[in-house]
Amino acid sequence: MANGSKPESSRLNLFYILQILSNYTDEDHPMSASEIRDKVNAEFGWLSSNGSVISLDTVKRTLDDLTDRIFPPGIDYHEALCRYGYYISCLMKTDAGYRTYRAAQNAQAPKKYYYYENSLGTAELLTLKDAIETYSYFSEEDITDIVRKLVRLRPQSFPDSRYFDVAGETRDEDSLLLMNIEALNRIINNRNRAKITYCYYNMDKKLVPRPGYPKIIDPVHLMWSNGYYYLLAYNEKYGNIVSMRIDRITDIEEIRTKNAYRGEKFNPVQYRYEHPVMFGGKKETIVMLCRETGKNYMMNTIVDVFGKNVKVTQASDELLERYLKHNRKYYEEQGIIWLRVSMESAPGGVELWATQYCNDCLIISPEESRNRVKERLDAGMAHYR
Repeated sequence: MANGSKPESSRLNLFYILQILSNYTDEDHPMSASEIRDKVNAEFGWLSSNGSVISLDTVKRTLDDLTDRIFPPGIDYHEALCRYGYYISCLMKTDAGYRTYRAAQNAQAPKKYYYYENSLGTAELLTLKDAIETYSYFSEEDITDIVRKLVRLRPQSFPDSRYFDVAGETRDEDSLLLMNIEALNRIINNRNRAKITYCYYNMDKKLVPRPGYPKIIDPVHLMWSNGYYYLLAYNEKYGNIVSMRIDRITDIEEIRTKNAYRGEKFNPVQYRYEHPVMFGGKKETIVMLCRETGKNYMMNTIVDVFGKNVKVTQASDELLERYLKHNRKYYEEQGIIWLRVSMESAPGGVELWATQYCNDCLIISPEESRNRVKERLDAGMAHYR
């Protein structure tokens, strides 16, 4: 505990200062040394018999050490954020606003101001918060706990905090998602196998084991896609990657034998684009015709689902006459452009997507995929007839 007669001797001085900076400052709200001292004494004065735990000189010396040695003006800003998780800036006030501190040329140095910057900015925190809140497979307790932790990364005295109210919603209160993610992540890092029970919902909306489970698998990666968390695992029998919804796994046991997956470094972004809607299977070259009307913004959808590595050209007269019975000029007169889109992807997900967008898209190769989509559409139309 600090002694009232010698407040500067406290071993808690750095803690006091960092607490005030992180709770009450940002780029738009820096504080002077005297303001920091006053705030420290107001919040931690109960630790001292006279209500004062730190002096102005101690605040100045501590902040000068931090901004001269740990966070000097020339330091790589992003490297400092990554290394320490926060950054402390020293500013001076000018007629044009706050600027990075530079000692004045004359004898009178300008007054210093300081602020604490977290490694996550407001926009990043809001994005994370919104993504978490919209995921129904987090329980209300999970949501509340995570969002409260995010709130603590923003200064508590500024209006930004109003965006971090936790809204109550109907959620899966039996969710094991976070526990499953933690367990699977540990197993993947250890490069071991896992024994899991993968489930499906019955008519009573209860998870029950799928046939053949529990089963020993080779976990490869955890991935967020299509609004869900997936476990990607290696299927040794078929030599490919399969995906499983993590929220539908009920039991996980680490098996201390080495994982059978021996692929190169896994690229989750590439995998996502090559396996739309997380359908597994081996890649094939798939070619489609897609209709762009100027109102359906088909290219937006194509890029969102398949990424920017797809090859897109305007469809030739030969292709259009073969599959649609008219040439390019005929469609252009109607304000329609047909695109030839090709990609390397697992067929299952593309086929499902092509079925959904059947009014604006048709698969032309491989023939097997084209036939499967046609059969699916014919079967669907039979229900409506």
